[in-house]
Amino acid sequence: MPKRQTKLLTDPQLRRLAAAGTPVAVSDGDGLTFTLSAAGTAAWALRYRIGGRRRELTLGRYPDLKLVDARKAAAKARVQVESGVDVAVEKQRRKTADALAWTVRELLRDFETRVAPGLAASTAFGLLNYMRTDILPALGSRVARDVTPDDAQATVERAAERSYWAGANARKAGIALFKHARARRIVVANPFRAVNMPSIVAQPAKRQRVALKAEQIRAFMLGLSALAPVDAALAELLLRTGVRIGEALSAEWLDVHADEWRIPREKIKTRKRMADPAFVIRLHPSTITVFEQLRSLSAGSRWVFPALAGGQGRSMDHERALDRLKDYAATLPNFPAIVFHDLRSTVRSGMRALNIRVEVCERALNHSLPGLPGVYDIVQPEQVADAFSQWGDYLDVLRKGADIVPIKRMK
Repeated sequence: MPKRQTKLLTDPQLRRLAAAGTPVAVSDGDGLTFTLSAAGTAAWALRYRIGGRRRELTLGRYPDLKLVDARKAAAKARVQVESGVDVAVEKQRRKTADALAWTVRELLRDFETRVAPGLAASTAFGLLNYMRTDILPALGSRVARDVTPDDAQATVERAAERSYWAGANARKAGIALFKHARARRIVVANPFRAVNMPSIVAQPAKRQRVALKAEQIRAFMLGLSALAPVDAALAELLLRTGVRIGEALSAEWLDVHADEWRIPREKIKTRKRMADPAFVIRLHPSTITVFEQLRSLSAGSRWVFPALAGGQGRSMDHERALDRLKDYAATLPNFPAIVFHDLRSTVRSGMRALNIRVEVCERALNHSLPGLPGVYDIVQPEQVADAFSQWGDYLDVLRKGADIVPIKRMK
């Protein structure tokens, strides 16, 4: 190799280059190069030739790797290059070998970093929830490439003990996680794709939705004090707003304002049919009170409904919350078995009972009308806000136990 050049770079010069933020590539001699990308990432690279081909090895980021340490790392790499080693290729081989030894827990961390941010928030929320709830406890310490279809089958079977849908969602999460492993060349085949749900448990028949009647709503609301405060607040929030359970549990405090809840499009199941960046719910005073209770219960978490166990870094598990709702409903006399979506159905039918126009009810639930009604029946935000106001008043009267008289038809 040619005789090493005099050092060109100094620490003050590097600090100035990094602070300027302009993309650069400045040589320190003998191939050691300081680079600053358009995204503002400063790093050290060694540029060299081997077999007549130009190659580049990333040594580390600046200022984590200081000038003096970058020179030492470059000198060590040059010795290998002079011995005929392509250090960039060798580094990639080491990374590949390290990845092949990843545990499922390490694979999940990589999925969270690389894949989850690019998914719709509601999709990432659901997948990560089942990865943490079902896959991590069963397989977290296992080397990912050693996980077999039998391991995947056993994991899904344990989840299916809760319900068919818990098993199906655990399988879906496993497929997503090991699809990422295949993309990283960690595994050859996806073990969760071999799992056949019908061989584990039959899919339940489609369930008829339940819409609670006035006396059932009253009984439901009056008995909420028997629940844990956060469960009671969740049930009442769903009954007052009609949102989907995923939208509620993925809510963050930055979405909640003084008198409105703005649900970002990426957190909404039907986001592909939405034109607006967020669905806005004007909050009734009683709904504001529910959010105030939740703020005190969330203990500084970013989530409106933080996980009850496992720290404040993620939101509540909806399956366990559903189990608690079902157990509560079973304690009410002559009360139907319900799921979270039944509270959404109750809002829809209840608003119609108040003579609120169909298209306004649909917009209040963030539905889009098909065909010509969706084109010509324009619903204004004020009409949706008024619908929630009427619905909130109706629930307040029901809670007090007064007789209900339908409110005037909306214009």
